[in-house]
Amino acid sequence: MDRIYLFLIRNDVWIYIVSTMALFWYLFELVRAVRALRQAMFNLERETATNARNYALSFIIFFATVIVVVFYVNRYIAPTLPDELLHPAAPAPSILTTPLAPPTPLGTVTAGGGELVEVPALAPTATFPGSGPAEVITDTQEVEESEPVVGTPTPFAECIPELMISEPLNGSVVFRRATFRGTANTGELHQYVIELNGPQTTGTWAPISPEPMNQPVMDGDLGEADLSQWMRGPYRVRLRALDANGGELGVCTIQIILDT
Repeated sequence: MDRIYLFLIRNDVWIYIVSTMALFWYLFELVRAVRALRQAMFNLERETATNARNYALSFIIFFATVIVVVFYVNRYIAPTLPDELLHPAAPAPSILTTPLAPPTPLGTVTAGGGELVEVPALAPTATFPGSGPAEVITDTQEVEESEPVVGTPTPFAECIPELMISEPLNGSVVFRRATFRGTANTGELHQYVIELNGPQTTGTWAPISPEPMNQPVMDGDLGEADLSQWMRGPYRVRLRALDANGGELGVCTIQIILDT
């Protein structure tokens, strides 16, 4: 029933306008039918006028009932509905303003303060006849390991064009079966998983599929879930990107309201 209440509350203005216009029209038809019935002289004319009168009267009752029902729902039902159902959460930040963080360039190491410090190449060792290896002269920072440090991509925590959920919209109401559409295209051999967190999961993240799914998916179906037996209420949905080793690369999180 909440679905019907939401429809009536959100479209009450248009329902009032259409119903009022229809009432005036069928009132005019009722007057014409009654006038024709009074002037009818033959049985066929009376039967036609009677049918037109009954037809107009039935629609007048119907549209009057619609107006009364909408008024009743707005006056008495709407105040009893939960706020999260009537006022969805604010939309997530625009995915177009959150760029993907570039990977850390090769040949760099991370200092204790979190800054990236460039590691210059070591000077070659020179050997002279009759003497041992010459001393390496360098004014650069010493590095404990001679092997180059390979950087890893910096994880991101917001929706980006390469990892996003386009349907359902953030803050929208979902009924029974939810179909998730969007994009998961962070790299070759990468995977993704969709997880929900809300009243049914008691504060934990529950995946909708037993195994991660393979990328890439570009503006297509990411997965679907049958939520008809789940508890109603607000749920967070996150789309996680995983690398080839199963490590998390990034996450896109939205919020929906489940109404079964």
